[in-house]
Amino acid sequence: MKAFQFINAPSVCIEIGQSSLKALDAAPDKGLELPLERLENGRLSPACREKLTLRLREWLMRRSWQPRQRAWCAINARGVSVRRLSLPSCSREELQRLLLLQIEREFPLPPDELAWGYRQLNAERLPDNGSPVTRELLLVAVKREVIEEYSQLLAGCGLCPLFTLAGLARLPLCLQPPASYAQLDIGRSHSELISFDHDVPGSIRILPWGGENITRSIERRLALSRDEAEKLKIQSGLETDQLPQQIEVAIGVEMESLAALIRSDEIGQKLYLSGESARLKDIAPRLAKAIGGGVECERMDVLPGPGRSAATLGLKSADGKNGECPPLVLQFNRSAGRESLVRPDPWKWAALAVLLALGSLTLRYAEAILYKPSLSRRLAEVKVEREKLPQIERELAFLQYLKANQPPYLDAISMIATAAPGTRVESLSMNRRGELSLRGSLRDSQQVLDFRSKLIDSGFFASVTVEEQTPSPDRQSVAVRIAAQWKPTGERKPLPIEPARQQPEKSKIPAKDIPSTTSTNMATASAKAIPLSSPDK
Repeated sequence: MKAFQFINAPSVCIEIGQSSLKALDAAPDKGLELPLERLENGRLSPACREKLTLRLREWLMRRSWQPRQRAWCAINARGVSVRRLSLPSCSREELQRLLLLQIEREFPLPPDELAWGYRQLNAERLPDNGSPVTRELLLVAVKREVIEEYSQLLAGCGLCPLFTLAGLARLPLCLQPPASYAQLDIGRSHSELISFDHDVPGSIRILPWGGENITRSIERRLALSRDEAEKLKIQSGLETDQLPQQIEVAIGVEMESLAALIRSDEIGQKLYLSGESARLKDIAPRLAKAIGGGVECERMDVLPGPGRSAATLGLKSADGKNGECPPLVLQFNRSAGRESLVRPDPWKWAALAVLLALGSLTLRYAEAILYKPSLSRRLAEVKVEREKLPQIERELAFLQYLKANQPPYLDAISMIATAAPGTRVESLSMNRRGELSLRGSLRDSQQVLDFRSKLIDSGFFASVTVEEQTPSPDRQSVAVRIAAQWKPTGERKPLPIEPARQQPEKSKIPAKDIPSTTSTNMATASAKAIPLSSPDK
């Protein structure tokens, strides 16, 4: 199985910082460190990109027949956002959709403009209180243009890059960490402080303090040039004897200024130090003393050498464990024009032979290939229509709810009109509780009794009470006030469906032949239309 391993080159581990790029190959002594020059917007300058491409190609020594070499890339925390999410248990496809919705909610940029990745923090389990199964996720996101720039640069050098957060890459070098701790990576002009809770990053801060502060302090106190002060600082990290008093004072003053930028509540029980300036003699106990509060400081064990850093060694350690991936990989959607930069190089003659073989075998499927675009469009349309189904179902459920719960006002009016044709109604009030109050006039007391009996026999009302019955002065009608109560929805009888009455034929008399009394007759008809229904003929 190992006879052809020389074809596939081992993985390369790279750390991209603010001012330098460090690369480490499989061989322990094969490393590379290159300075970075950035523009005001943080992007690499064109001259820096050309130098990096040239130096990386020379260092990799990649053969044209070899496939692209995989590269684990750790980026610094500048511009990186971290979120901890709780999502319901679901399938992998549904989880991707939920994450996209959460990204739109949590971040000011849409998912297409971000490079993001996630990691599950705990196994799915059912809570004791019977709540739905949930999963805890760690979400890390950064602007896509940052990762895209690095991806294009490394792809042009023959690499296939995968990106992760440098703070997560350094975790293997944090020996015996407590439950709450922090990492401090000291750079040239800035430092990166990441707090962890059970190996999960909580907060990320970029401190305006770096190794250059110590160099300037030594330069001022000893009245040296910048290069001499930098050389003296490096030598102080290698010597085991007592440092000169002025250098100790300079380092002590800068440790106090660094401690003033760090809050004790964000570093937990232990602070791990990394970076070039972390190799200075007694820097860990000096910083612990400056911070106070019983905080323990420990330097990560990183031997000096080109390309060797806590992040590259951590990536190498994770890659050496059966080739497993780093704890979290940042991904982004590549456009068609940029995606070609990261595709593996084709083997020219082998690819041509494979294409000819596939062409000879797939001629019979030409018809399917020709109809594939139209079928794809149809499937896309079906997918779009399918996505509308949940909204339609919600609207249908809402309308069904309204139909089932709306008060039967029209049914009650229909029952009253059917029970007593020709009844004159002066006032009618109903409410959602089923209470009905009617005030009107009927011909006599017998019609009042018949009206009440018909309402009860209709099966719509639970009770009908004649609260008041007063004859008119001319004894031609009786004024009544009736109160009734609807039956519940399940106990009411359905209304009988009557066939629609035929409308009388319209008069064929021309408008000019209609006498002038038409307006008077129409007004009279309108006045007579006030009752609920006309009396039987």
